[in-house]
Amino acid sequence: MWFVERAKRGAGVVVAILAAACATNTAPSDFLPSPQEAQTSAYGAWIELRLIGTSRQPIVEGELLAVTTDSVWVLCDSGAVVLPTSAVAKGKLTAWRSGTGAIAGGTGLGVLSTISNGLLLIVTAPLWIITGTAAGSSESYAPQRAVSPLAWMDLARFARFPQGMPPGFALHTPKLQH
Repeated sequence: MWFVERAKRGAGVVVAILAAACATNTAPSDFLPSPQEAQTSAYGAWIELRLIGTSRQPIVEGELLAVTTDSVWVLCDSGAVVLPTSAVAKGKLTAWRSGTGAIAGGTGLGVLSTISNGLLLIVTAPLWIITGTAAGSSESYAPQRAVSPLAWMDLARFARFPQGMPPGFALHTPKLQH
């Protein structure tokens, strides 16, 4: 029975390690689609932008509406904003929900299953932990893209309007969907 207790503690450690190795995002919990839904969604991805040298609103975050080489349109809770790309220091785009929960659960079950390995548990449990941590970390970063000054047009495919803002589109009309 001491194997069972150690395995339970090991599973808790696995979950903690996976959580520490994972990427985070600030998107509202119900905003991000699943990977399958993201392929057909009409909405843009979640974007977080840190602006250069501004103290009144240093971070802008919301749905990515459109991108051009010199401007980015973001739909925030307070409404749509247009920013010059030159005003952005850095940022992060999150396109869909990652599946880290499923990987963490599978890893925890895998660690628990090593109870049946007897003394080989000393080898197999750490292998599960290492593999699960690497897979969870990789999965948590998969839906994210860094916003770098030279890659704005690479982000356009994640916007609601990938070809740019449509003519006559009223920026005050859309509402952020949660």
